[in-house]
Amino acid sequence: MSTSSISKEQQRTVPKRHLSFMDIVFLSMGGQSPFLSILTYGVETFIIAGFFAPIAIILGTLLVLVNGLVVYELSKRFTKEGGYYTYAFYSLTKRLGFETGWLYIFYSTTYGVAYIFGTAYIIYHVLGVNPWIIGLGLLSITSLFAIMGIRVSTKYAVFASSIEIGIMTIIAIIFLSSTGFHLYNPFSFHLNLGAIAYAVLFGSSIPTGYGSITPVSGEAKDARKTISRAIITVILLGGLLAAFDIYAIGDHLLFFKIPANNVDILRLIENRFGIITFIFVLFAAINDGILGSLSFLTATSRTIFAMAYTNLFPKVFSKFENYRGPTNAVFLSVIFYLIAVVLGLYFINNPFIAFGVMGALALFASLFVHIAANFSLIKISIKKIRKRIFQISIGTFAVIFSVFELVNSIMQASPIEVYIFMAFIIIGFLTAETINMIEGESDEE
Repeated sequence: MSTSSISKEQQRTVPKRHLSFMDIVFLSMGGQSPFLSILTYGVETFIIAGFFAPIAIILGTLLVLVNGLVVYELSKRFTKEGGYYTYAFYSLTKRLGFETGWLYIFYSTTYGVAYIFGTAYIIYHVLGVNPWIIGLGLLSITSLFAIMGIRVSTKYAVFASSIEIGIMTIIAIIFLSSTGFHLYNPFSFHLNLGAIAYAVLFGSSIPTGYGSITPVSGEAKDARKTISRAIITVILLGGLLAAFDIYAIGDHLLFFKIPANNVDILRLIENRFGIITFIFVLFAAINDGILGSLSFLTATSRTIFAMAYTNLFPKVFSKFENYRGPTNAVFLSVIFYLIAVVLGLYFINNPFIAFGVMGALALFASLFVHIAANFSLIKISIKKIRKRIFQISIGTFAVIFSVFELVNSIMQASPIEVYIFMAFIIIGFLTAETINMIEGESDEE
């Protein structure tokens, strides 16, 4: 779509660039929700892969890093709001752009809500508080931060994420020191290819939090450098720190011969290291529920704004108010989150199962979105193939890796998860076709 099709009013609502490198890194670390990821995605990975789980998380980090390198290259070329949607819209086709944006909204909503369910499960499991109270309470806090604007959100993210990284590092060292640093060999545990692929899918969910970075590109200072550097920093920091923690916990379980089936990490910490350590860890888990959902709710709203800005969503969502951001798009994102939270808690009684379902749906959508980004890089690089061999190679490898992971993971998932994911893709394509037909009829008139 040419810039002439964008109204003058929309051109005046261009976001101001005020986010620093540290703001974006810590906001994205909040999107990873590192410790809550250990208690949820980490436990899921451990259930699937056992003591091979740290390697599965490292492989998942590699998958994310490969896709991250693609986004690294794209972020230097496209610095507007919208992230993955913007990449596909301007480098592939309008329809694929819509489908990518549509799937990103689905991904960021289900991913953020999964963290709300994860926190609800933990608090219900430990303190016995009703999941409805926790789920709606966390959503209310998250929505309030989002409505107050990204400046307030990033200040909270920098403070809370710094504390959390420190807690995670200390916990891992405590677990390892409890064994006298007797380290085990995770490669001595063998799994079939399907189980490894499914474990890698959940392992990749931890550093996947970097996906909340690119939709805020339009608000970053010196976006070409800031966004690309933040992507690599967050992927490596989040993924390797998570693998370190899971390895330390596994080392402790093996050394003291504690059964690993359905391991309760919070109870383990409380019983082994005392109530003070437990309180700090519980704080980190609750804080992650807020940070994770906030980071992705912010990303959802920026994607909606970008789609409205290019006339693929109603123009009312392209309104942007300086540091408060796209207020109408934020309110719509809150509604999406509310619907997902209510449906998840209503139809699935167990919040941990609800987390697993939402998490799997989010990860399927994430792989689809990244495949679109990979093709975007290949498309814009192929015109100057001799100068861009590296970009084309990275994009091609990322496509192969992501498609392999998506196919094998779908084969391991439950039918209902696959049906919901495929239904959302089909609805997106039908909507894109409808928009195209309406515009075609308008042109004929």
